[in-house]
Amino acid sequence: MMMQQQRYCFLALAAFSSIVFTTIVGIGSITVSAEEIVAAANDDAAATADVNESNQDVDDKNIAYDGSDLIEWITSNGGFIHPNARIGLDPTGNYRGVFVKSVGGEDGGTEEGIEEDELTNCDALHEMYHQFQLGDESKYAPYINYLKNQPAGRIPSEWSEAGKELLTKILDQKEGEGLPPYEALDRFEEEWLGICRGEDTPLARAAFFQLTSRDEDGLMVPFYDMHNHSNDPKKLNTIPAKPKKKGKPFTMRAIRDIAPGEQIIISYNRCHGCWFDIEYEDCETKSFGGTDFLFSQFGFVEDYPQNWFIPQYEEDGTLFDEIRFCLDRDDKGELFVRRFGDNYSDEAEEIPFDDNVEFLKDELDRMLKLEQKFKNDEELIKSMPSYEWDTVWTYQKALVTAMSTAVETVEQMPPPEERDFGSSSDDESRDHYDSRDHSEDDSEDDESSSDDGDSTHDEL
Repeated sequence: MMMQQQRYCFLALAAFSSIVFTTIVGIGSITVSAEEIVAAANDDAAATADVNESNQDVDDKNIAYDGSDLIEWITSNGGFIHPNARIGLDPTGNYRGVFVKSVGGEDGGTEEGIEEDELTNCDALHEMYHQFQLGDESKYAPYINYLKNQPAGRIPSEWSEAGKELLTKILDQKEGEGLPPYEALDRFEEEWLGICRGEDTPLARAAFFQLTSRDEDGLMVPFYDMHNHSNDPKKLNTIPAKPKKKGKPFTMRAIRDIAPGEQIIISYNRCHGCWFDIEYEDCETKSFGGTDFLFSQFGFVEDYPQNWFIPQYEEDGTLFDEIRFCLDRDDKGELFVRRFGDNYSDEAEEIPFDDNVEFLKDELDRMLKLEQKFKNDEELIKSMPSYEWDTVWTYQKALVTAMSTAVETVEQMPPPEERDFGSSSDDESRDHYDSRDHSEDDSEDDESSSDDGDSTHDEL
């Protein structure tokens, strides 16, 4: 038997918008010298071994962590977490997420599973740092200690100088030009050290990156921020909503039945330009944070569908054009461009021109040549943590794949006068999604959409 109309609610415990915590209810063709990169990173390489060794203990703690103390703490302080929800590792062992408990065994889940319908500023940053310093003495100790145990170096702006330099070279970024993402790689230095005049300590860095990758408009929301992301209609099973008023809860509504053992997935950027259900209206604002934004904000490459925005610049640095497209995968696993532009544009006006295609080809050729050069440089490989090296090439592969698919799609298109921009592709995208109305029943309190990029993959 399935329970009806259940919601998934949280306690938004830390409001970091003031000097103190406030408890509330609710829950982005050049010649490159590899030696330049190595030279810029000698100091980083010397410290990498120490960092990796010190992180080993952290990794061990996170492997064993099941979140039971955090859940007990939240529920004992007036928050609500569905009894069939648990914290655990995903099948790859790389990310921590939230799952529906399996039936029987240690999980103790029930057959019901979870039924359908069930502001970053200096004050906030300083308060987070203060709570990190308090540690066990913090009134939020279970949550703070969990955050402190998260490994460092997962977000690009948190990387070593060698890792940042490699990413910048691959993207050919200089003075605002190049390929996305364009999020600053020196956010800690600019925001915390510069604007907020904070101190440069490992603990301050940890506090800064945990808050900026997890907060919901300045609110830290325990447990809620552990949910992982996907926009794949087959994986996405909940829709979150933030409260409009203090004292109201954050909610997550299951948009379909979630089976025992299944991971509970949310979207970090729902309502972006490639959102698969183009008639979905449960958003007060439209979000255009794409695949590159998620990478810069959280350090991972999302699965499909992906939303890409590739600017094209003149030699003098002037923006010439913008190439936008939605990349998706069909039931056979084959990649295809669902549409050029996005759900809010006229596709006929978004098809890349010949010079756009040539630009993409030139960038592809440049990146592939750099890949061949850099991957054969042993000193370069040793100059940064292996995680940074692997993640750079994961993003490069995603970018190459997306741009290559776009080029192939345009080259296989009929002449402009023979193209048909009917509604069939849109109809197919809607078939993946429940056609019912997804608006909140109690829209007065919590129909507002979840903010972009305010959660992160919880990693080992």
